[in-house]
Amino acid sequence: MKDQASVGSESPSIKYDRALSLFTESVMKPDHDLRGCAHNQGCYDELMEIREHVLKYLKTLKEVTHHTNPDESDEIETQKLENEKALSKWR
Repeated sequence: MKDQASVGSESPSIKYDRALSLFTESVMKPDHDLRGCAHNQGCYDELMEIREHVLKYLKTLKEVTHHTNPDESDEIETQKLENEKALSKWR
């Protein structure tokens, strides 16, 4: 991942999508120190399992944000996401 400098004024949805992509990249990028610690502590397989769960969740966030094939579950997930965003502003 290489920073490409400032991109200027963009809509909140484009900024959110970019942030989601960067976060997904950070989860996918190998962290050799962290993985070494997991090996030493005997929880490497569990760490990789959690990583897979997080990547699947991030994919659903991307799908919910874009509504490629909207259905009732997308509306529910979107409402949960909007509620969480509103609550996080007050924390």
